Parts: sequence; C-alpha cells; structure tokens
Amino acid sequence: MKKVAICLIFAGCSVGPNYRPPLNSISDTWIFPTESSERPLVKWWEVFGDELLSKYIEEAAKHNNDVLTATSNILQAKAMRQMVASAFFPQIGADVNATRTYFSKNGPVIAGADTAGVDSTPSTIPFNLQFPQLQNLYNAVLDAIWEIDIWGKTRRQLESATALVGEKIEMRNDVLISVMAEIANNYIGLRGLQKESQLIEENILLLEAEYFLIHKQYEVGYVSRLDDETIQAILATERAKLPELTAEIHRNIYTISILTGEVPEALLAELIVPKDLPKIPENVAVGLRSELLLRRPDVRKVERELAAATADVGVAVASFFPSLVLLGDGGFQSLLLNNLFSLASKTWSIGGDFNLPILQGGKLIANLKAKRARVEAVAHTYQETVLKALQETESAIISYNQDFKTIQEKTTAKNRYGDLVCLSRERYTKGLVSLLAFIESERRYNQSEQDLLASSTKALLDTIFLYKALGGGWQEI
Repeated sequence: MKKVAICLIFAGCSVGPNYRPPLNSISDTWIFPTESSERPLVKWWEVFGDELLSKYIEEAAKHNNDVLTATSNILQAKAMRQMVASAFFPQIGADVNATRTYFSKNGPVIAGADTAGVDSTPSTIPFNLQFPQLQNLYNAVLDAIWEIDIWGKTRRQLESATALVGEKIEMRNDVLISVMAEIANNYIGLRGLQKESQLIEENILLLEAEYFLIHKQYEVGYVSRLDDETIQAILATERAKLPELTAEIHRNIYTISILTGEVPEALLAELIVPKDLPKIPENVAVGLRSELLLRRPDVRKVERELAAATADVGVAVASFFPSLVLLGDGGFQSLLLNNLFSLASKTWSIGGDFNLPILQGGKLIANLKAKRARVEAVAHTYQETVLKALQETESAIISYNQDFKTIQEKTTAKNRYGDLVCLSRERYTKGLVSLLAFIESERRYNQSEQDLLASSTKALLDTIFLYKALGGGWQEI
C-alpha cells in the first residue's frame, strides 16, 4: 500500500480523455479515373523544367517573410512548451535581503515598557521581550517550491503544448505551400501575358495593314465609310489591350519579387525578358486517395489543434482535484551582518500545502464545459477540412485531365488555320484571292494562337493547383 501511495504521488495519473486521432474511412481510388497512383512529387515545380521558377521557389522558402514569420511562431511554441515542462521540476530561488526596522515604543516588543495604567491581566500586559527599538535583520536563504503532478495536470498541459508545436509546424508548411504555388502562378501568368502581348502586337500589325487597304478603298469609293470606321474601331480596341497587359506583366514581376523577400523592382531586369511557357506535364502522380490527409498540412494542422484541445480538457478535469505543493527554505539569518554566515545563524523550514477546491461559484464546471465544447468545434472543423481537401483535389484532377482535351482540340484548330493561311497565300500569289482575304486568314490564325495560349496557361495553372491540392512541396524544404 505504501508503494502504491508513493507511486501515486511521484508518478501520478492523468485524468481526462486520452487523445486518439480521428478515423477516416477514405477509399484508395479517386472519383475520376487516373492512371498514375505513384506518390506525388515533392519538388513538383521541377517538372516544368524552368530554372528561374525553381530558383525563385527555393529563394522564397528561405527568405519569404510569411514563411519566416511562421518559423518564428514555431520557435515561440517550442519555448512555451519548455516553460510548461519546467513545472515538473522544483522551482528554487535565492533571496538575499536586509531590513532596518524602528519599533513603536507603544508596541509589544520594547523591553521595560511602561505598564502604568495598563490592565495587569495576562492578556493585556505588553510582551517583556528584550528587543532593541532599532533593529537590523539580514537574510540569505534558498527557497524551493514543488507541485507534485498527482492528477496529471502538468502532463496534460505538456501534451497540449506539444500539440501546439505541431500545429505551428503544419501552419508553416501550409504557408510554404501557398507561397510556392503563388510564385508558380505568377510566373506562369507572367510568361502567358508576355506571349499574349507578342501575339497582340502581331495582330495589330495585321490590322494596320488591313486598315491601310480598306482606307485606300474608301478613299476611291470602293467601300463605304462604315467599313473604314469598323476597321479603325477594331484596331483601336486591339491597341488598348497592350497597356493593360504591360501593367499586369509588371504586377506579376513585382509580386514574385516580394514573395522571394526582395523589393518589387529586384527581379524586373531578369523577368522582363519574354520566355516561352513551360511544357505541360503529360501526367501527374496523384498517389492513393487515402494518403491525401497525411500530406495536406491544413488537415495535419487541425488534427494537432484537436489533440491540444483534448489535452486541455484533461487540464480542466484535473482542476477539480486537490493539489499538493512541497515547500522548503534554508539559509542564514542574523541581526548582525558580520556573523550572518556563522553556524549559529542557520535557519530552515519545510512543509507542504494541500489545497482542495470546494466552492468556486461554478467556475471550474464552466471551464470544463468550455473545453469540451472546444473539442467538439475543432472536431467539426477537422471534418470540414477533410471534406474540403477531398473536394479541392478531386476538382483539380478532373480540371487537369479535361484541360488536355481542350488543348488537343484547340491545337487542331490552330493547325487548320495554319493550313488555311498556306492555302490563302498560295491563292493570293496566283491572284485568286485579294490581299485582304489573305490578311484575314492570318488574323484568324493569330486568334487561334491566342486561344491555344489561354488554354495552355490555364492548364499550367490547373496543374499547379493540383500539386498544391495534393499537399506537396513542404517535405524537403
């Protein structure tokens, strides 16, 4: 029985619920058929084969301010965990002090006090203690306090703090993935805008040539003013697109610079030079559907938050039980400084405090209810996060797959318009069609190029969204 009591005091037990990770019955197969069940790439940006894109993503992982803030939050959470863990050990402090006290002559401690006119009953006679009226007192002591974790309150607090460290780590991973995807989106968008700008400039040249011919025809009365005004309006509309594209190009460059921790203009000279869009990967490894939750930092973050909330319930339950605190101090005390550290000046005390909450006005019960409600709320948040992760990924998979069909059809259309240009050129050289008809065929081909560019850009952006939805990128950074 004695051994059990000692075990109870020094090992203790942890009251409250023990945390168990949520169970998710998610199938291995995706809704939309996919051929690749291999694990998703970690460094997914490398599939685009663009050195600049890879460089910017790796720079952002090191220097992005949001990522650095999230990293600092991890360090803060770890420090808080260490503070909680310190409660397992005795808290020892040193106290060295000196006081000088002047006692009242009418008080009970002055020797030879005048008792005239004072009731002589023992309860009213002043103490006849030999105290000097002016007194110095010197102390040099060590004091210790140690709360024994009988009911596991500190252990539950440590569980909560540990889970919160994990939560901060997953928050950082989530921020990192978002930053990576944002850089990739802006980079792909930039290259798409630069190519679009080139195609529009080519179209403007064709429209200018077409306007020149129509205006000449209008001057000689071959066509009406309506034709002349129409071509001018089309030309002005096309020219109006360039300033907007230029502004958007610069915005993308500035955004990439900021995301890498640089000033907006830092990457301007490097990125303003046009470059082709990266090639769209023909297939993306998506892994098993059931493994998605293990990769998604947002899901992992809420799971850690649920663990912390569950541990907080244990802390609330432990508050209903008595606490045991061991107290002790020892050192030296003297009225004279020169003999403070002599053997005769030693002093010590030892004791304990056993505290049992009896009436708290419902505070403890309300606290426990609040902690339990918090667990329920986080559990619902977890389930919602899981459903959102599945929805995002399934949507990304089908968008990625359907993009290829769109690109295939628009590539066919572009090739057909290319053949039409060749036929029109041949017929024009033979004098069978007018120059206007030939220019018009080139304009249709230019428009087909713009359509294909828009679909290719969208497919690349959908690919990035798919990789983000799969939760890749944080594992090796």
